[in-house]
Amino acid sequence: MRYHEPVMVREILKVLDLRAGSTVADGTLGTGGHAMEIARIIGPKGRLIGLDRDPRMLDLGRNRLREAFPTGGPTMSFHARPYEALREILDAEGLAGVDAVLLDLGVNSLHLDDAERGFSFMQDGPLDGRFNENEGTKSMADIVNNSSERELSALLLANDERLGRPIAREIVHRRRTKPFTRTAELAQLVWSVYPPAGRHGRIHPATRTFQALRIAANDELGAVDRGVRVCAEALLPGGRFACVSFHSGEDRIVKSIFRELTQPRPDPNNLYSATTSEGIEFEAVTRGAVASSDEEAEANPRARSAKLRCIARKGGVA
Repeated sequence: MRYHEPVMVREILKVLDLRAGSTVADGTLGTGGHAMEIARIIGPKGRLIGLDRDPRMLDLGRNRLREAFPTGGPTMSFHARPYEALREILDAEGLAGVDAVLLDLGVNSLHLDDAERGFSFMQDGPLDGRFNENEGTKSMADIVNNSSERELSALLLANDERLGRPIAREIVHRRRTKPFTRTAELAQLVWSVYPPAGRHGRIHPATRTFQALRIAANDELGAVDRGVRVCAEALLPGGRFACVSFHSGEDRIVKSIFRELTQPRPDPNNLYSATTSEGIEFEAVTRGAVASSDEEAEANPRARSAKLRCIARKGGVA
């Protein structure tokens, strides 16, 4: 079985500063690459809580971890839920909080490799692109076939697709004859809109269009905006929250929320305290975003765009 290659493992473990017996939530478990390393550190007295909104990815990660730690591993529980449900899960398990949270945002390479999931233009498949079709979200085909030209244009331009307007116009023109149902159909249309000189660059012309549609289909930016705050407030005193993003829109949201949580602002008792509405105080662990090493970026192209940020809840034992 070929698993997704986790990024920035060394850097993540360093900022999380895990110890034997820690309780850790991996909010984007995937195939368990990061969780495997976390489980080795926290050991049999530790507790690992794995979440993933994609039930198929969760099954792969769960099976991998249970095979790796049939005995002697941490207590483990797994939930086919988005990371924004972390507080509900902790309440159900009778936990006040966790010592660490990890989010590895974005798409899993196994999503892209499976043509039937409809994430990638590299292989023909149904134009779907949803992490979990049972969540009631719209598929990429639904968005392409039912959004107005203005909506499509705005969606693409927001994802830095400079030809968003002509691509949207051509989509609306073509779908009058035949709705889009396959990834290859849409990829070919986008390719045809690009001038010949722009068709053979470093990335495929359809890359930004498919990325924009996938993000919209799964409300990924909305999930980040809602879920990052939930995860931060789930930390126990001294706990740390590491977040890896790959898309500029995701990173802007994470950066903004982390800055808000760690900047001094007034509260009734301390005019220089950074707090949430619950009175929780945070401090930055990383200065800005940490990038992957040159060696990792060379070996794993996906790591080139990775940005790691980490904050800690104040109040732990020094």
